[in-house]
Amino acid sequence: MERIKFNPTEIVISAADGTAPDINYPVTPQENFLALFEGKNPVWFPMTSDCLSFTPRIDVDNIARAFVFDGGVKFTPEQYGGKDMFGTEWVFVPVAGGSMVAPGEPRLQDANDWKDVITMPNPYEWDWETCAKENAEYLNTNKLVSMTFLNGFMYERLISFMDFEGAAIAIIDEDQQDAVKELIGEMLDKVYIPYLECVAKYLPQVKMISLHDDWGSQRAPFFSVETAREMFVPFMQKFAAKCAELGLIFQLHSCGANELVVPAYMEGKVQMWNGMADINDKKKYHELWGENFVFGVDPPAIAKDMEADGVALYDAAKQFCETYIIDGKCHAVASLMRVNPMFIEHVYCISRQMLNA
Repeated sequence: MERIKFNPTEIVISAADGTAPDINYPVTPQENFLALFEGKNPVWFPMTSDCLSFTPRIDVDNIARAFVFDGGVKFTPEQYGGKDMFGTEWVFVPVAGGSMVAPGEPRLQDANDWKDVITMPNPYEWDWETCAKENAEYLNTNKLVSMTFLNGFMYERLISFMDFEGAAIAIIDEDQQDAVKELIGEMLDKVYIPYLECVAKYLPQVKMISLHDDWGSQRAPFFSVETAREMFVPFMQKFAAKCAELGLIFQLHSCGANELVVPAYMEGKVQMWNGMADINDKKKYHELWGENFVFGVDPPAIAKDMEADGVALYDAAKQFCETYIIDGKCHAVASLMRVNPMFIEHVYCISRQMLNA
């Protein structure tokens, strides 16, 4: 990407008024974000605030999970919950702002019985043309559009079928492991690969797929890296290959203290991991793996302080940029959602100068 010197006039309206900064970008946020995954050096530090989240109602998972972000009429809390696309019942919990599987007996007690319990939906039958029309205005943006699968085809989906304990046992139980792999493979072939093909055909504005699959607790992963390699990595590779074929970035959002399973993310051909702050040493990970893998890296605590002093915010932004921009090159994405707008402005201005000296 052409190196474009920073001009202070790019900041049209400063964030000092408490709103997001109005910036006259030298390239679009989408172009800048994509550069990171095309082997080019971005013009400024790519940020999650440069992305538009898209979770359309055509996927009933998003309704069941209370996670619809699209161009249709806004849902009310009473409309959330219900059956997801595999027929699992979810209940919206207002205090949590999200949904949980309806309590009671899990649908699947033994993974070997999955064919008698689980029915595969067919994304080819969904009304994608109407979805595209309803979201044309919403997706008319210069930001990078990221489509989220809040429940994918791996561990979290298995939990929704079997509850946590049942899923944790099934992936290490020799009598159930083959059935689990068969179930995951069926979901991938019959649901998620067709899903990706429909997205590419009808919603070409989408450039990134964010797959949610939590693999860890506050202290450590739920399972070993060896288990991840056996049970999930081959399917991640197949999903990643389809994303690559369709020109889609493959991001994994996986919560937990997951340092021990990062190698499985990379072996699974995940392009970016957006993990939790505080319990993951992103600076360490970036130093170890940063040139081969993109991390979503987290700003210091002051960035979330809406009353913070401007000088202190500038100093924090400078240190943040200097930590992750090495020798004039950037290999990370700044996780800058729900932060002080002045911090975003400072990161933009400082990184513009560092990356285009």
